[in-house]
Amino acid sequence: MTDEIYQTTKTITKDVVKEILEVEREEGLNAENLVERARDRNNPLHNFFEWDNTEAAHQYRLHQGRVLINQVKIVVQNQTLFGFENVRVELADGNTERFYKPVMEILNNEEQRKELIKRALQTQKYWAEQYEKYSELKPIVVAIKTTERNLLRKWQKQKK
Repeated sequence: MTDEIYQTTKTITKDVVKEILEVEREEGLNAENLVERARDRNNPLHNFFEWDNTEAAHQYRLHQGRVLINQVKIVVQNQTLFGFENVRVELADGNTERFYKPVMEILNNEEQRKELIKRALQTQKYWAEQYEKYSELKPIVVAIKTTERNLLRKWQKQKK
């Protein structure tokens, strides 16, 4: 395959795609091989990674904390849900910050519930865009689009 078929952006340039394709051809494409190739400061992949080990360790611990939070589950009426979800919370000074809140609390807060549903829809839309080319998955894609359309209508009516 040639790199011409790959979409480029300001960040994902032709050089970046070329390097990724070279890793795939030469070593096999996985995260370890990609990081190894990116170690060279002159490589177009280099700036995609944090090379300061102290900062990288801190960021990894934050990631581990998020993973731990997301592993907590609750069971409501025989249905397993995440115990916490990340939502925007308005602070006393009027600013907002993201915090993990208990799902049961979010479900009872109209704004946070709507935010969570919008984020879920965005995830599903992304999934639908990735897989709509497979005819076997068309019913799921149609259901996602229908659900989004219905919710948007409902929310527009609520604004009036």
